[in-house]
Amino acid sequence: MRSRTILFLSMTLALLAGATGCGKEQTKSVSGKASIVLGASSGVTQTPGIARTNQLLTTDGTWRLSPNQAKITFTQIDFVASAGNSVSASLSDCTVTYDRSKSSNTNLLDCPFTLQLTSEDGGVSYKGSYIGIYVYYKRTIPILLDGTLSGIYSDASSPTKLSTGSAEGQFIDYEVGGGSGETLTAQIYFNAPFTISDNETPSIQIVTDMIHTILAQVSDGEASFQTNSGATPVELMAIPGFASGHSEFYSTSPTIESALQEGTDGQSYVYVRASYADGKPVSIKTNGYIPGCLDGVGVSQAFAVNPANAPVQDAAGNKAGGFLGLSSSGTLAWAFGSNFQWQDYAALFVMPRLTTVGQTAQMQCQATSSVPLPTDGATYGSGSPSLSATGSFQLKLLAI
Repeated sequence: MRSRTILFLSMTLALLAGATGCGKEQTKSVSGKASIVLGASSGVTQTPGIARTNQLLTTDGTWRLSPNQAKITFTQIDFVASAGNSVSASLSDCTVTYDRSKSSNTNLLDCPFTLQLTSEDGGVSYKGSYIGIYVYYKRTIPILLDGTLSGIYSDASSPTKLSTGSAEGQFIDYEVGGGSGETLTAQIYFNAPFTISDNETPSIQIVTDMIHTILAQVSDGEASFQTNSGATPVELMAIPGFASGHSEFYSTSPTIESALQEGTDGQSYVYVRASYADGKPVSIKTNGYIPGCLDGVGVSQAFAVNPANAPVQDAAGNKAGGFLGLSSSGTLAWAFGSNFQWQDYAALFVMPRLTTVGQTAQMQCQATSSVPLPTDGATYGSGSPSLSATGSFQLKLLAI
């Protein structure tokens, strides 16, 4: 069963040329559209073979929720050059309904936009190499949570907008706290630059996930959102070019429905989100806190690139890194830096890649300030590193 939702943003750009006062042709902008489609989906939300009795008897604690539907309004994309310069493309009328019940690759919405290639006076060119993007979306996200399987549902009549029980739920406005302004921004690094020019038609795929991204607190049977928890309500990963995207979601939880932050066995919740392009891993993300390996401070995302070869994205020196790779034996391996400058490290990870929903595997990690260089100097796809585990967790593949 496919139970992972991905949102792909594809750009097909058509050149618009304008004549200068001298009669010379000069490209001013490119126009295109963001074709938003649904990737891998659950079809139904229940993972096969999982008993929900224990979850329906909702207990006190912090819960991770997975909306069945959400209305995400994307407003803008900034394309970032290696010098730190950027050019923006506004997205109008671009509200997409995330829906885990739809078939994968369903076309949800086309969002037209115009991307400027030169300044108004023609003195500044925005053509060239871009190494990342900023994606903007509205802070208020209408979401629907179905309690039939999860035990927590969205309830417009509740003062907290949440209730415990098995009702189907209604759309309510989820307001992301912890900041100001109408929009949130996701900063996304690319493993390698892509080019925007007069004769290029760049394409971007943005992988969007809302599995276990909403946090709630249950106390004496009453549920409420944790809006200032620092959690990201929509996980985004961009893949430039015309590669075919794919994602996987692993967790210590037995289900993609509501899950306790600390399970009934006392084990802390751990997840792994892996994104692929044409079958090769490009990004992987986990919790900020993993007992024995990550202390909750620093980086919790890795990319398929040696940071020494990655372009710098901003004045602070931030860039992609982490040596993420899939070895010929089927082992995923990656490293997390202490920050996105990758001057030293926080932890090293290895785990078998799984291919069937419901399979389990052991993820091992080692807290360390230094990690071995890959055999080929690029990624651990050239060979999985050895480690002395300071943490080990059994993860289940819940969505592909």
